[in-house]
Amino acid sequence: MSSKIYVLDGALLECNQGFVPAKLLVTENQKVKIQGKFKATDMDVQVPATFGQCKLKPTSGGYLPCMPALQRWTKTTKTSSLGGSKKFLYEDSECMCATGGKVTIMQPMQINSAGSVKEEFKEIAMTIPGAMLGNDKAPKVVESYWMDENEEQRINEMEYGEVATMYVRTENVDPGQSITVTINESKNNKIDGEKTKLKYSGTVKEDGVAKLSSVETNKDWNK
Repeated sequence: MSSKIYVLDGALLECNQGFVPAKLLVTENQKVKIQGKFKATDMDVQVPATFGQCKLKPTSGGYLPCMPALQRWTKTTKTSSLGGSKKFLYEDSECMCATGGKVTIMQPMQINSAGSVKEEFKEIAMTIPGAMLGNDKAPKVVESYWMDENEEQRINEMEYGEVATMYVRTENVDPGQSITVTINESKNNKIDGEKTKLKYSGTVKEDGVAKLSSVETNKDWNK
């Protein structure tokens, strides 16, 4: 599963020529959310609270106030589900301010709850096949995560021999509908010597959450 973390609305930014962190305001995406927050794009450059003062603007009485002029972000996704040229930000994305400062992500706001199995899995598709991207009424998966064997807490990884269960939280999906998530092996190895993909299925409950199949790994996972 991909270890990349997305940047969400309200993410905390740092400028190497500023004095204080500032929050990013997402305005260029009002459709795609993760964990209830809009995903930031490479065209989101508004920082309302600013970085305090600017080290590149010294005066005899101190530094002048920061006036952010963020340029388009780099180190982003290659594509996005928004269409056009907008791309989503990762936690290691960065951009330059027109004044000369370099802006990086301090806190992306996404909780890494999707989990991983020893980095064996690739990322999970976040939309149900056939859904209309960008349509707020379309059926979609808005969150995926793993629970431990006792289903008491979320986990980010599991050791060989442990059991975990995948859950997905949906929107605009009728209770009782079946949902299937396909996961690819990340290094093109054969899982149990046979498969390159695993499918997990479950039924959507009244709260929009579906409990999918459990998985247990062992040291012969890849042959």
